[in-house]
Amino acid sequence: MDNYFKHFPLVQYGNSVANTVAVNLFAKIAFQKNFQLNYEVFHPYTIKEGDRPDTIAYLYYGDSGYDWLVYFSNNIVDPYYDWYMDTETFKRYITSKYGSITEATRKIKYYRSNYIEDDSMIEPSAYASLSTNRKRFWKPLTRSNGQIFKYERKKEDVIFNTNKVQELVMTYSGNNTFTTGEYVFQQSGGMTVSSAIMGLSNTTHSTISNITGTITAGLSLKGGTSGANAMVSIVNTLTTSIPTDIQQYFTAVSYFDYEDEANENKKNIRLIDVAYIQSLESEFKRLLAS
Repeated sequence: MDNYFKHFPLVQYGNSVANTVAVNLFAKIAFQKNFQLNYEVFHPYTIKEGDRPDTIAYLYYGDSGYDWLVYFSNNIVDPYYDWYMDTETFKRYITSKYGSITEATRKIKYYRSNYIEDDSMIEPSAYASLSTNRKRFWKPLTRSNGQIFKYERKKEDVIFNTNKVQELVMTYSGNNTFTTGEYVFQQSGGMTVSSAIMGLSNTTHSTISNITGTITAGLSLKGGTSGANAMVSIVNTLTTSIPTDIQQYFTAVSYFDYEDEANENKKNIRLIDVAYIQSLESEFKRLLAS
């Protein structure tokens, strides 16, 4: 990564008493626009386990010192968060950020339309019988004469931060209390039957969101990290973001799924054709020096 930053000019900021010298990353922006207009030859590359920018630069350009070119062509500034993490690095990242893989897996971040998992098609007659809410998730397929013969799921990302928000009236058992943002759950017969994310709470009331299953009065609510235990006596639904008739069109996305998807998206990068290296490096230095 040092090879990348050594090409950038330095900029001084602060007051006359405490000036700080840092790399001028804004210079990269101006050059990148120019680069995109003049260098259009890229080759796709899929990062494999164990690949690093320097090893890729060595394999593709014959010089590990061109790792800065790998970073630059993919708009990467922070090698720790912008670069694809291999399996072990990703596990350490999740554990460090969320406490454990289990915690990241069981906590829901949001709900997203599940068209990617649904390749079903329906007849026009079936579409006509759908509620107005459901129809928005389907797209018509037409013949050359414009006649609709089928409907398929509309390829559109629709995201809700929560499915519903509920208020609970409860009585604590023990001294531990719930913490905001923790995973909470109810069990019956030793099996988890419902779960949620804890919002604000006090000694008698709490709000929960991102609810799986049905939170039930008469069952204890337990804290996944706090160890709190409270008997729920009343459940009031405050808001419902995803109406019952369209719930089937959404899938809960956990924090683990979210991070894993973001990391996988970093696996596919592009590499500048080797024929452009010398002219690119010269232009890079010229523009940053001007």
